[in-house]
Amino acid sequence: MTTLKQNHAAIVEGRTKSSKNVHTLDTYAHKALKPSTNKKLGRKVTKGKLAGMPIYTLTLEERKTCDDACEHWLDCYGNNMPFAHRIDTAGLEARLETELDALDKKHKRGYLVRLHVLGDFYSPEYVAFWHSQVAKRDKLHVYGYSRHHPGKPIGDALSRTRDALGFDKFAIRFSTLPSDNLSANTVHNTAKDAITCPVQLDKTDSCGTCSLCWTTKKPITFLDH
Repeated sequence: MTTLKQNHAAIVEGRTKSSKNVHTLDTYAHKALKPSTNKKLGRKVTKGKLAGMPIYTLTLEERKTCDDACEHWLDCYGNNMPFAHRIDTAGLEARLETELDALDKKHKRGYLVRLHVLGDFYSPEYVAFWHSQVAKRDKLHVYGYSRHHPGKPIGDALSRTRDALGFDKFAIRFSTLPSDNLSANTVHNTAKDAITCPVQLDKTDSCGTCSLCWTTKKPITFLDH
């Protein structure tokens, strides 16, 4: 994993090091919500209540949308993803609503959105957007992770939304918050009081064949790369 120095422009300015792959929606010819082609994520869910649902992804700009308290501010895995298309947040919510309308029509049995492959929730208003979308769309399920902890505006908004919608619909885990049973934490070794990512342990092929991150009420740990 590439670790940037404290004086690297991306660290100083709080942005990605791959600025050429940050795309504004007014000139972007592709969808913001993309069908998963990631081997680790998988293309669809094959286990549990969401079995059969396709997986879509949303990728934002790392660091710019993230809490600068993140333990991986310097060694974010986005440092090693120069070709990933990051979506600029200008006009994002309007575009997402249009795309979600289309996905509702396309997937009658439902679909799962991975928020965010890179980046994070960037404002309480953006959290409120997802709250409203998940609440009104029976077919939509989301999962992901956030370093915006409770005690700060974005983290508080996420906590309220998860409580209101239920983890079955809004499976957002707080990163690096071991005190929360619905957390996801990076560790150097397997932990007895949490479930280590089965994909990393070669016990299953992908998130889609595992499903624990959006079903179990126990903490998840990821082995440090």
